[in-house]
Amino acid sequence: MEVVLLFALVIGLLIIGVPIAVSLGMSSVLFLLAFSDSSLASVAQTLFSAFEGHYTLLAIPFFILASAFMTTGGVAKRIIR
Repeated sequence: MEVVLLFALVIGLLIIGVPIAVSLGMSSVLFLLAFSDSSLASVAQTLFSAFEGHYTLLAIPFFILASAFMTTGGVAKRIIR
């Protein structure tokens, strides 16, 4: 039953227009808060400890952020020309 609820939560968030990454993260955190004994602080601590020592994985969101900056600033068009 919990799996159906989690799936429905993700689909519901997607229907109202929440981006995919945010809806997956938000539904996971809400599901953990509702059906787990752990607090939100322990979820954040677990997420932080998972990235500890794996700094190469942090390059992925930073490249996405850099591309967003270059697109809005017009630098991407000048690089391609």
